[in-house]
Amino acid sequence: MNMQISLIVATYGRSRELESLLESFVQQNCDLSIFEVIIVDQNDLINLDLIVAKYTDELNIVHYKTTVKGLSKSKNKGIELAKGSIVTFPDDDSTFYPDTISNALNYLHLNPDVDVVYGRIFDRETNQGVMRNWSAEEKELSLMNFSLNYSAITCFSRLKILFDVNYGVGSKISSGEELDYIIRAINDKNIVKYTPVIEVWHPELNVKSMSLEKVYNYGYGYGAIMRKNCNLVIFLIFMLSLGYQVMRLILNVFSKNSANYIQTIKGRVQGFLKLQ
Repeated sequence: MNMQISLIVATYGRSRELESLLESFVQQNCDLSIFEVIIVDQNDLINLDLIVAKYTDELNIVHYKTTVKGLSKSKNKGIELAKGSIVTFPDDDSTFYPDTISNALNYLHLNPDVDVVYGRIFDRETNQGVMRNWSAEEKELSLMNFSLNYSAITCFSRLKILFDVNYGVGSKISSGEELDYIIRAINDKNIVKYTPVIEVWHPELNVKSMSLEKVYNYGYGYGAIMRKNCNLVIFLIFMLSLGYQVMRLILNVFSKNSANYIQTIKGRVQGFLKLQ
């Protein structure tokens, strides 16, 4: 069968999690020959050779080792190597459900006009969304409604858009690359949709337990990307989001999480103004 989809996995510092991800690929309910796994391996202390070798008989694996660090750079290398007409970007600590790939391919087959589709991060054991309250309904995404309905690890794209290497883990600005990706996809008049039919698992991220530096960096990346892509709609969204964060701070000013809200606001404002 023809190669239909390329699963691009940028990895650094994880072995057990990557093995779990590869195991979830083996469990897919589709013909395993229709997809390839491109592992862009940035490790300098961990050797993944034995883990990769364990799955080479069952999966089409491209194990690309690089000394170049950076999430966006690694994803771009994966896009360059990809043979599939569709690309997706699972995190090295995520896993696919047995129907993740088949559901994504079926959706794109039934919707040939869709350029990019996003699914949801969902825990089927608890029957709950992870990271946010994902919509239970399909949506066409626009600049006005995408913010609660996207994540790079649920993205299945016919486009070969490259990530901006100035953003993302390992870059000067350590976040914002996936926000930039979807904004550019929408601004370029592509049809971008969200569907709850496609589901991926990822461990919950507890923002409240993040270091203040990491909270600030996430805020900074958000602000910087909004400035980079700024138009009237983007500016309105940015101001609304900033107002929402200010309201959260006011409501929680005496709580132990108030410092997190302050750093989020500070990061977003300084990122938008490109202040360091």
